Amino acid sequence: MIRPNHHLYIRRGKDGKRYVQKPLSTFDNFTTVVSSLYPLSGIPQVVSVFSGSAQGVSIVTWGSALFVGLVFTAYGIKHRVAPMIITNSIWVILDSLIIIGVILNG
Repeated sequence: MIRPNHHLYIRRGKDGKRYVQKPLSTFDNFTTVVSSLYPLSGIPQVVSVFSGSAQGVSIVTWGSALFVGLVFTAYGIKHRVAPMIITNSIWVILDSLIIIGVILNG
C-alpha cells in the first residue's frame, strides 16, 4: 500500500498521537533543499518585469501559476508538509510580484 505522506518522519494521527515513520534518506534531504531553492529561478523574470520589459509576459499564465501555488500552499499547511509550504509560498510571492510588474509596466 502506498502512503501519500511517506516523506514525513513524524506525523500526528487523528487521535493526536505522534507516529514515527521511516527516517529521511540522503536523497530525501537533497530533494528538500533543491525544491526549496527551485523557486529562486523565477527571480530573473521578476527583475526583467520590473526593469520595464514586461512585453510577452502573460498575466494569465502567471495568474494560473499563482492560483496553483495558493492551492498547494493550503494543502501543505493542512497536511503539515514543510517543504511544500516553503516552496509554494516562495512561488506565490514571486508570481504575485510578476503579476504586479506586468500590470505596472505592461
